[in-house]
Order: sequence, then C-alpha cells, then structure tokens
Amino acid sequence: MITNTNNPVYSVSEFSHVIKKLVETNFSYVRIRGEISRPSFPGSGHVYFTLKDADGTIAAIIWKYTLPKLSIKPEEGMEVICTGKVTTFAGQSKYQIIVETMEVAGEGALLKMLEERRKKLLKEGLFDQEIKKPIPYLPKIIGVITSPSGAVIKDILHRLSDRFPSHVYLWPVAVQGEDSARQISNAIDKFNQLTDDTSIKKPDLLIVARGGGSLEDLWSFNEEIVVRSVYKSSIPVISAVGHETDTTLIDFVSDLRAPTPTAAAEKAVPVRDELISRIDELNLRIKSSFNNKLYGNKDRINYLIKLLGKPEQIFENKTQKLDFIYKDFENLFKDIFVEKKNKITQYVQCLLPPKILISNLFSKQQLLETKFKNFLENIINSKETKLNYLEQLLEASSFNRVLERGFALVMNNKGKPIKRSSEASKNANVKIKFSDEIRSAQLDK
Repeated sequence: MITNTNNPVYSVSEFSHVIKKLVETNFSYVRIRGEISRPSFPGSGHVYFTLKDADGTIAAIIWKYTLPKLSIKPEEGMEVICTGKVTTFAGQSKYQIIVETMEVAGEGALLKMLEERRKKLLKEGLFDQEIKKPIPYLPKIIGVITSPSGAVIKDILHRLSDRFPSHVYLWPVAVQGEDSARQISNAIDKFNQLTDDTSIKKPDLLIVARGGGSLEDLWSFNEEIVVRSVYKSSIPVISAVGHETDTTLIDFVSDLRAPTPTAAAEKAVPVRDELISRIDELNLRIKSSFNNKLYGNKDRINYLIKLLGKPEQIFENKTQKLDFIYKDFENLFKDIFVEKKNKITQYVQCLLPPKILISNLFSKQQLLETKFKNFLENIINSKETKLNYLEQLLEASSFNRVLERGFALVMNNKGKPIKRSSEASKNANVKIKFSDEIRSAQLDK
C-alpha cells in the first residue's frame, strides 16, 4: 500500500465540514420523490422521517415553523415529492434533506389518501344523515366563505339578487394553497361564534364555495380541519365546491351539497315573485272558502227558520190547545160534580131530614169543591210548567238566539233580508242586524 504523505490531514469534524460545504454548494435546492417511512413527531415540533424507494433511502426533516405552511401532513406510506436543501449531519456523517415544500406524487396517491380519510371520517359518524340540519326556507342573513375575487362570489350575489335579495356577509379566504384549509376552517368557526348581541349578526345559513379545478386545487376542502369545522357548525352549511362532477369531503359533511356556486344560491332562497304569487293564490283560496262557508251557514239558518215557523204562531197554538184542555177538564168535573150531587141528594132524602141532608150535602159540596179546586190547580200548574218549557225551547231556537251565537242578518234599505249575493247590487248600502243593534255598511265591488 502506498501512502501519499503530501495529502493534508483532516480531523473528523474538519472533514465533515468539508463534505457539508461541498454538498450544499453543489445541491442548493433539489426535488426528491419517494415514500414516507417511519415519520416521527417529537415534542420539539419538528418532523423526522425517511424518504425511500426500491433501492435507497434519505433522511428528511421538516422544521416546526415550516410544517403549518405545508398543504399536506406527512403520513406513513404516502408517496410525495419533497423540495428543499440537501445538507449533512456531521454528528453521524450522513446527508439529509431539509424539506420546505411537499406535494403528493400523482393523482393516484391523492385518491388513495382521500379514500382512506373518507373511510376514517365516515366511521367516526361525521357523514351521518341523521345529524344533518335543515336548510332555512328564507334566511335573513347568509354567510359566504370564498375568495373575494373571481366569478364565484359574483355568481352567488347575482343569483341571490335575482331570486330573493338577502343580506350577505362575505368572509374572504384563500381557496387553494398552503394556508387555505386553515383560513376556511377559521371562517366557519368565527361565523358560529357570532351572536345576536354582536355588531355583526350570526348568519342563518353558510355557503362554502369555489370554482372548478384539479384534485390538487380542491384539496383544501378535503382537509380534516375543514371537515370537522363544518361538522361542529351550528349553522346549516351548503357546500358548492368545483363543478358538478367534483366531489370533496366537505360535500359529505355539509347539510346540503350544491353542484355549483350558482346552484347553491338557488338552493339557499326561493324565488320572490313565485312566493308572492303563491301567497296571493292562497289568500284567494282562503277568501273563497270563507265565503262558501258563510253563505252555506246562511242558507242553513234560513232553512231552519222556515222549519220553525213564526214564534208567535207556535205560542198561540200551544195556548189555544191549553185552553181546550182546561175547558175539557172543567166540563168533565162539572158532570162528575152534578152526578155526585144528585146521588147524594137521593141518599139524603132517603135517610135524613131535609135540613140535615142539606147541611151534610153543603159540607160535602164544599169538600168536593176544595178537592176539585186543588186537582184543577195541579193540572193547571203542570200545564203551565210544560208551557214554560216549550217557551224556553222556542226562545233557544228563536231568531234572536241565532244572532247571539255570532251570526248576523244582512238587510236592504227596506229592511228585507238579503239571502243571496245576486240580490244586492255592487256598492249597495245594506243594514246588518246584530244581536244588540243594527249597523249600516256598503258592499264592495
């Protein structure tokens, strides 16, 4: 073995620094694709993991101040592309990459991660239909979470204005990029923290929206932080992310999914003109039903009045009948009295002297007259009780009692009842008889 004694001699640390400088000079920024292996999250807040492929590995570090800026969180088995600086760790004589940005390598990997996340949240019950809140029919205040620029907010405001103008609060957020998920989640939480006592009132409905884009562009709406904020929201949420064919996790957790931002505005409020027409239609139906009921009751009352006849006639007939009954009883008892008197006279004449007979007969006559009088009074009292009952029944069915139950009689100026609307001309002056007084009125057209 030949040893060149002219080569400089380095200490271990010196040589490590030389290698470090050489690596950092020749590889300032690199992009490395690989699979995340054995991620570690110590209390320092930094993240340590290994990037590997079939033939090699490289250590990787994400400093804690860099981690919040990343669009994705490192997970075991995730295939990613890391961008950063290559450096060496002198203490262990190994090289490593300091990651500054990270993205999922390929749409297939994103879809795989999305499906795994969906299953996880589904198992937790965040997508259950039973917990979804109803969308208010006519919200007074609508909170919109989207980018303040672009066509999305313009489309929503325009559609709301066309259908039913509403008070709108816009919470501006980034709808893609590293910090967009946090901004969207924060906007949802802040809207829910509002109350009726704050200067800005709590909305009745939230719309989370953005336009179309790639899977990577819409990824913020797949982040757990956004999904969980929607789940915790006490305010109903309509999601309108991307085009009709796009589906994100926020669509599963929201109370209603709209295929487009414009459709979200349509689902949020009804059409004002259609609502007014519906109200007018219902008002006409109510008036028609009331009139039909009113005139139907009026016809029934008139029919019952005809069946009852005039109260005076009913009373007169009953009085006349009572007179006949009284006369029949009177004649009957007169005949009985005469018959008994004759028999008594015969007996007295046969048995006693005239004076005694006369005295006895007079006594018996008085007794009989007293009994007859009592019997007749009882009959009369019974008939009077029955007559009073008939009078009460008649009074209960009388015309005035019908008026006291809330009905009224419409009459023309001559005091004759108006039974049908055809009997009264338009703008005619009429009189309305209530239970206590008669008032004047004018019919409408």
